[in-house]
Amino acid sequence: MRWISLAAGMLFMGLGALGAFLPVLPTTPFLLLASFFFARSSPRFDAWFRGTKLYHRYLENFLAHRSMTLRGKLCILAVSFAAMGVSFWKISVWWVRAILAALALFELYYFRFRIRTVKAADR
Repeated sequence: MRWISLAAGMLFMGLGALGAFLPVLPTTPFLLLASFFFARSSPRFDAWFRGTKLYHRYLENFLAHRSMTLRGKLCILAVSFAAMGVSFWKISVWWVRAILAALALFELYYFRFRIRTVKAADR
């Protein structure tokens, strides 16, 4: 199980690193997942990940202050809504569509009221 967690951590760290360079791919959620899986894999890999520039640049402030820039929030919401929109369009089962709509509304609520928005210069 530790190897699976380590592999998942590496995968999500790679996706997060790509997200740092590609404007449509969110960085923070992938790095949060990487942090979770590295913590489950071993203390050594968790400490290594917490020492990387990616962690310090994208996660440290978020975890300490529960805040994100408006650009970060909008990137995450855009990718999420695009994925849910395609699913909503392709699936004709009404209760699945209702769940997707509820998830979208919850996501909007969470990003608006639970995560503080800061300017990039404030970070």
